[in-house]
Order: sequence, then structure tokens, then C-alpha cells
Amino acid sequence: MNSTHKPPPALCGFFEIFRCALLGTILFLIPGSAPALDVVHDTTNASNQNYRLPEDPNELLKFDNEMRAFFATRIHRGLLLENFLDEIESAIHSEDGLHFQYESDGVYDVREAFRRRRGNCLTYSMLVVAIAREFGINAKFNEVSIYPRWYRTGRIVLLTGHINVRVEAAFDSYEIDIKLNDNLRTGRSSAHVIDDARAFAEVYGNVGVYKLAAGDAQNALRLMEKATTVDPTSAPAWANLGTALTHVGQLERAQKYYERALAIEPNLPAALSGLASLHRKNGRIAEAEKLERKILRYRERNPYYLLSKARDELSDGNFTSARSHLKRAINIKDDEPELYELMSEVARKQGLDKEAKRWIEKSKRVAS
Repeated sequence: MNSTHKPPPALCGFFEIFRCALLGTILFLIPGSAPALDVVHDTTNASNQNYRLPEDPNELLKFDNEMRAFFATRIHRGLLLENFLDEIESAIHSEDGLHFQYESDGVYDVREAFRRRRGNCLTYSMLVVAIAREFGINAKFNEVSIYPRWYRTGRIVLLTGHINVRVEAAFDSYEIDIKLNDNLRTGRSSAHVIDDARAFAEVYGNVGVYKLAAGDAQNALRLMEKATTVDPTSAPAWANLGTALTHVGQLERAQKYYERALAIEPNLPAALSGLASLHRKNGRIAEAEKLERKILRYRERNPYYLLSKARDELSDGNFTSARSHLKRAINIKDDEPELYELMSEVARKQGLDKEAKRWIEKSKRVAS
């Protein structure tokens, strides 16, 4: 295959990043043919724009005297572990406690979370860990496998994961979660404890993703670099940094960090995909195609990759293939209006005006 071969759709424009706000994330940049800006709710919370994470990661779980006094009246020592954990949850959730509210982009240290009474599941998990340890219980962060959920903000696509809290007992173990997730995988055999450094790297990297999505590349890079120094063994952190650098045009550094990620985790899809994209940009077609073969199944699960592929097929007059890829994308993500809009355009090109109208109506319902 020679260098004039048309590159695979989406990959000259996609960037992939891992986030952890439902917890753990992948980010993509959609090709230029997509709408320029389509901001979603989780990057527009003005109330946290002035908040800045502490530079010292050890400060993330730090208690203060106000917190000690508050929880001392609501959590009692000497209880059975299960009852003790129930009291922690009540102290956080109940109206007589913090009455903690979920905020999708609310990533705060525990003192700020206590003050605001809200945060996302990463913040909630840090708060639970901090409280439990304050009372002498060895709570740990727990990375949980979930079915993929894809979100988009502008030209950036996010794939989220999840973290909760795990407490081991002599003959049992407990998990504490901000809410029941309808996409937790059954069996949970893939859930595993992670150390504080990995969780803290997720904190800085997570906020970095939000900053990048909001157009603040400078602070995004600072936070993503911080994530790699907090946990240099985190392959997703290096891949995310590579993605952010690609986004701002620093391609040589980006390649270095993708390669660093793959040295740690050789099959990390985000790093493989990002590196393949860089190889294509630089005319290294054979290297790009080798990597692309490794991640074909991974890309085919991304509804926005399928959307971009269908858009290229529509431009080439391949209506049947475009329709097939759009149907698969809708099966993966049925709440993205643009999928229905493009399906309407495909139907219109095929002379199916009534069907095209139905797809547009569906798009409007989903958008609302």
C-alpha cells in the first residue's frame, strides 16, 4: 500500500485521552468536518473555574479541624465494620450530614469537597478514603470495569471509566460507591485496587482533560504533566499527555510520550492509535498501518470513529456502508443527535425522503 492511499477516516483528527471522572478516560479529537463546537455539560461548570488543585498530591486527602469536628459527631468508633461504613455513607449523604451532591466535573481535594458538599465519583472516593483512614480504617481506591460510555465536547470525545472505594475485612470485603452505576460489569472480576499515586494521577489528569476540552491548553498540559510525575508508571497518563501535545502541535514530544506509554503497557489502545496517527502525519505509512491493524476492533467500538467513517463513505457515494456504520454507532450510543442527522442525509441521498424526515425528528428528540 503506497503513501497516496487514503488514510482511515477519523484518525487524522482523533485524539484519545484517559479520564477518570466517572473514572479512567479516553479522549479523541473529531475530524475538522465535524461541528466546530458542541460543548456538553461536564466542561461548563463556572463555579469551579477559580478552584486550583493543590500542587502537593499529599494535600488531596488532608483533613482539617472543621472536618474532624463534623464527622466526630456522626461516626462512632468501635462499631462493626459494616455499621461503621454505613455511618460514613450517612455522614456524607444524609440531610443531617453533608447532603453530598453529584457534580460530573467536580474534582476537588477533600477539604474543598467538604466545603462545597459536592463532587464527582473521584472526589467522593477521595472523601470516603480520607474519612475512613481518619478513623483508622485502611480504605483503598478501587478501579472498576464498566461498559464503555462515550461523550463529546466540541471536537473532543471522552470515554469514561470508574473508581470507587474498597475496604478489606478478615473474611469479606466492601465497596463504597457514590451511586449504583447501570453500566457496571457483572461479576466484577476485573475490579482491582490501585495505590494512592495512581488515584492522584487520575485526579490531575482528569482535570487536565476538562481544561483541554475547555480550550485551556496551557493548564491542561501542566496538569497532565503533573499526572505523569505523580505516577510515572501510569501508561494512560503518558498517553494522555501525548494526546494533549499532539493537540497543540508538539508532535515530536507527543511521539516520545506515546512510546513511553507503550513501553509500560504495550497494547494500550489510546497510545497505539495516537502513535499511528503521528506516523501517518509524517508519511510513515507502513508503521501506521501496522499499528492500525492492532487497534481496528477497538476503533470499531467508538461511535464517533464510526460516524467519521460513515461521513467519508457518504462523500464517496457508499451509502450502504455509511448506513451500516451509522446503525452500529447508534447501537453503541443512541443519544448523539449527529448520528441521526447523518443517517437522515444518507436516506435523503438514497431518495428515501420519508425516512430522512423520521431520522431528523429523532435527532431533535435526542437533542432535547
